[in-house]
Amino acid sequence: MIQSFDDKKNVQNFEKRLSNLRTQMKLKGLDGYLVPRADFFQGEYVAPHDERLAFLTGFSGSAGFCCVFMKKAAIFIDGRYRIQVKQEVSNSYEIVHWPEKKLWDWLKDNISNGIIGYDPDLHTSSEIELLEKNLRNDSITLSKTDNLIDIIWTKQPPCKNNYILEHKHEYAGKKSLVKCQDITKILINEEQQQCVLTDPESISWLLNIRGNDVPRIPVVQACAIINSVGQVDLFIDLNKLKHYSLENLPHVKTHPFSNFKNHLRELVGTTRIDYQKTPISIKDCIANYVFCEDPCILPKAIKNPTELKGTRKAHYRDGIAVISFLAWLDCQIPGEFTEIDAVTKLENLRQNHPDFRDISFDTIAGSGPNGALPHYRVTNKTNRKIQNSEILLVDSGAQYFDGTTDITRSISIGNPSLEQKKFYTLVLKGMISISRLRFPRGLSGRDIDALARVPLWSIGHDYDHGTGHGVGVYLSVHEGPQRISKANNEILREGMIVSNEPGFYRESSFGIRIENLLIVRRAPDLNNGSKRQMLTFETLSFAPFDRKLIQRDILNSEEIKWIDDYHQNILTKIKAPKDDLSWLEKATRPLK
Repeated sequence: MIQSFDDKKNVQNFEKRLSNLRTQMKLKGLDGYLVPRADFFQGEYVAPHDERLAFLTGFSGSAGFCCVFMKKAAIFIDGRYRIQVKQEVSNSYEIVHWPEKKLWDWLKDNISNGIIGYDPDLHTSSEIELLEKNLRNDSITLSKTDNLIDIIWTKQPPCKNNYILEHKHEYAGKKSLVKCQDITKILINEEQQQCVLTDPESISWLLNIRGNDVPRIPVVQACAIINSVGQVDLFIDLNKLKHYSLENLPHVKTHPFSNFKNHLRELVGTTRIDYQKTPISIKDCIANYVFCEDPCILPKAIKNPTELKGTRKAHYRDGIAVISFLAWLDCQIPGEFTEIDAVTKLENLRQNHPDFRDISFDTIAGSGPNGALPHYRVTNKTNRKIQNSEILLVDSGAQYFDGTTDITRSISIGNPSLEQKKFYTLVLKGMISISRLRFPRGLSGRDIDALARVPLWSIGHDYDHGTGHGVGVYLSVHEGPQRISKANNEILREGMIVSNEPGFYRESSFGIRIENLLIVRRAPDLNNGSKRQMLTFETLSFAPFDRKLIQRDILNSEEIKWIDDYHQNILTKIKAPKDDLSWLEKATRPLK
């Protein structure tokens, strides 16, 4: 079993940890201290060694931060975690809804003057400069200091020494040397001598390597400098190279990770660094820098034909596993199986394929009230039997050599209520609206996000997360820069992969989310004389929707046709196991 169900929290220690932190703050002459979720590499997912926010507060979400004063503390979370945070964090912390309430506004409301400390290895230039700008006329100052959490964390897990692997050309579709040459063209065009890369996703993509340094995300934690002639200096724990040959990377020279900052101090010429991702401590080592986006971000997001072909294969095989899981679920007796049973079954089905490498995130399997927690993770403590008339929300995915999957289905156990059917169908209408969309080139996720929300808006409801995120190819299941979100301005381009996952959550009752992954592609011509270039989406995911939850009279004829066509496509393309075929035929029969 890959996923663990252990409850890692020791509630009795949290007050002591807060007290120990305040002792260190006093020794450093600080009035406050910032504790981010992020690690040095600024990724969404962090290794156990870097779970500092969870260590201090108990909060296990993937986004958030806290600020600690001598007499007060606050944890800042977004809309996905408003229920979860109340269950995990003690009353010692004020819960602040971010980004509605900005950190600088909260600081001004709670301290008239003082020094707020932060670790420059864990905060980016964009974070700190924005905070300083909004505190400029107040008597609150920011001060670089040591990592005080590491000082008080007596049993901090060690950093792992995981070996790196080659991401073969048959999956990558483009050699590392060619990718580096493409990046150098960007540097030369912008008269930059080198670029500093601190994002493991970018480095893993650029060098066609993969690792196991972070749970679920097959990246290699390292830093790199690529210069304007395509040569790369890779700074890495050299133990990771023991079983890897650099024969395919003649343009790469390796160095111990500990030499990275000293090397930066010796750079000559203009150095490109990413404003959103580069830690303050790295920026401070570079004499002549310019802020520009990481040049790997966009090429990585626009998949090449080999990556798209592999991704389609990954979703076909993943669809077989999900269909088998849904067929198994339909045979279970309410009250006689649990959330952990569901997670275990689905994971075992995926592991049957030889190209399976890992799950792409811990499976979310929330029944009844647990389903109302968008990022719920079942533990031995929270595990519950799934009862009749409940909805089981299952959000899961896998890492295969040729692709990364992510799919969500909400399934009725037993007989659904009219309320459950209504909200399921409204969420489904929103998902279909995005799936069917034909839109002009040049639009971003922000321009289309509302389409998924309109059915819920029409009756006064909404959901507090984005409609979709980017997805990598045997990389992060959450990949930028593209998203379908009110806050995203990145133009959607052919070859990008995004999720499409509207939802609805009734606190203490049930949650509904439906998700497919989509490829952005050119829309076929309509032969009506229009010269405007249009884009559309290709659906990657293959699993039936729950017919018991569909309220047909809420759907229009075009939506019904889309569902029937989608189900017919599943039946045609997915070679379901013989034992599941009769179930699949029944699950995909027309709504008409």
